[in-house]
Amino acid sequence: MSQIEKDLNPDVFIGISLPLDYGDQGFFNKTRTLLQQTRSNIRNLLLTIRGERLGNPTFGSDLMRLLFEPQNEDLEQAIEESIRASMDEWLPFVKIRNIDVIPSSRNPNSLGVRLQFSINVDETIETINLNLATADTDAGEGENDLAVFQSI
Repeated sequence: MSQIEKDLNPDVFIGISLPLDYGDQGFFNKTRTLLQQTRSNIRNLLLTIRGERLGNPTFGSDLMRLLFEPQNEDLEQAIEESIRASMDEWLPFVKIRNIDVIPSSRNPNSLGVRLQFSINVDETIETINLNLATADTDAGEGENDLAVFQSI
C-alpha cells in the first residue's frame, strides 16, 4: 500500500499525535496522514532540548539554549540554523520552505517562529507556529506568552 493510499484510507492511522492525550478512538490521539504525523514529529523535535532524551542524547534542538544566552543581533540567524540542523539530522525527508523569526510587539522577551514545510510525497505546504519566550512574562500578557516554550 503506497503512502497516498494510506493517507486516503480512513481506517488506517499513521501514528500518534503529541503531546500524549486521550483520544476519541482509543487511548491516544492518532494521526491519519503522513503530513499530520510529520507536523507532530517536528513539534516534538524542536520542543525537545538536545541531550534531554535518555538513550538518544543528540535528539532535539538547541532552541532553548539559544533563548537563554545573552541577546545579540545574530539570534534570529542562530535560531534558523538550529532548526535547519536538527531537521537535517532527524527529519531529512522534510523540505523546509521558509523560516520566519518574528519579534513580539507586545513583549520584547518573546519571539515567534513560523516554519513552513512540505514532505517528499506531498508537496502541500504546512505551517507550524512556535512562541518562544526568552524570560518570565507577565501573566496578564496573554495566553500564548505564558509558557516559556509553547507551540501554538
